[in-house]
Amino acid sequence: MFGRPVILSIALLFCSIPGIAHATYESGVAAFQKADYQTAYQELHPLAEAGDPKAQYYIGFMHYSGKGVTQDSVEALKWVKPAAESGLAEAQYLFAMMNEEGIPEPKGNGKEKGKAKAKAKARKVVHKAEAIKWLTLASEQGHVTAQVKLADRHLHGQGIPQDMVQAYTWCGIAQLLAPSRCNPQEYIPAYRMTAAQRDEARQRVQAWLTAHPVANSHLPAKSAQQLIAELDTADQKKRDEIKVALILMGDSALPAIADAFRATPLKHTDFLAGVLCERGPAAASLSPQLIRMFRNPAITPSVKHHFLSSIACIGNRSPEVEAFMISQLKEGDDSMRPWAVRFLGRFESRNVILALAGALGDSRRTIREAAAEVLGEMGPKAAPAIPALAKAMDQKGTYLSMLAGNALQAIGTPEALAEVKKRDASSGSAEGNKEGDATDLFHSSPQ
Repeated sequence: MFGRPVILSIALLFCSIPGIAHATYESGVAAFQKADYQTAYQELHPLAEAGDPKAQYYIGFMHYSGKGVTQDSVEALKWVKPAAESGLAEAQYLFAMMNEEGIPEPKGNGKEKGKAKAKAKARKVVHKAEAIKWLTLASEQGHVTAQVKLADRHLHGQGIPQDMVQAYTWCGIAQLLAPSRCNPQEYIPAYRMTAAQRDEARQRVQAWLTAHPVANSHLPAKSAQQLIAELDTADQKKRDEIKVALILMGDSALPAIADAFRATPLKHTDFLAGVLCERGPAAASLSPQLIRMFRNPAITPSVKHHFLSSIACIGNRSPEVEAFMISQLKEGDDSMRPWAVRFLGRFESRNVILALAGALGDSRRTIREAAAEVLGEMGPKAAPAIPALAKAMDQKGTYLSMLAGNALQAIGTPEALAEVKKRDASSGSAEGNKEGDATDLFHSSPQ
């Protein structure tokens, strides 16, 4: 007589178990966030034992950090590793850090008795390659801290061969997900990457974002025009968010950016140039419009160089833009020529290198010195400029001579190093006259 009600009650009980487990997990996490670690452990430990990856992560983290329990690396590993293997990004990141710090591996002699003695003899072994593997897995899932760490490991060659493109890529992705965390343009010095490498990294960033559209879900649902209009009152945090949104909009944001460059009065040109530089050649369709606007005589030099920067960033694969930039170096007005030299470093073709080599003999000192610096940043690709750099190095006692020597060292070919050695030897032979020359110079200087 009581069979059906009992069966029904049992069925209802089993149906309610997932809800009970979920409520326990939520209350456990809430307790953890309030630093009530004892309650958190009591709530989450049964779930962790039942195989819940998120609960395993929290229990592992508490053992790893010593929150609410005694710090125990062996016990932390027991919970964190399966959670990482299940695909939980937070656990993958923590497991990566544990591999970097050293995974506890018991070192027994076969005579120990009991768990405590085995733990007492545990030693930690660093697994750098394994750490990179788990950092990469977490980064692919959008874990920003893992992305920043992975960028750092690629930048410094820690646990993996040094790779500037990968470093820029992961820093760039992290910036778009959390603008304050990493800025690739500041993170990696300009001289460490070629223009082609930066373009490749930017393309990889865009490819990752295309493959992970969920990462863009936090962005505001506004048009590019609306976002640009908000720049007038935006604080730095808001400006960072607007920059991310405009970059992620891709080509659909370009008309609004072009309109902003045409607006009167001109505002936020430096900000918009930064957006275009992050897009790189993907925004090359704007090049002709920007060149026409650059030639507008009403634009003042104080903002005009932002146009030139944008043109160089998005057009560095265009022969027409390259020719335009070289013309600005040779024939542009004096206010723009130093900027043209600097931005030509984004092209790196033979024609550009020869134009910069010619600028080493320019009548303006700032042009000569800027050209030497840019050639040095290009490194081995600047080899066609070796004769001109060697000639500039002959101007002993000048800042240009030092910069030219640095550039030859950066080029690093046998021919370049031979030129440096030749001039160093020449300087050494004149050392005996150095003191007398300095004295004469002192006495002959105007009082």
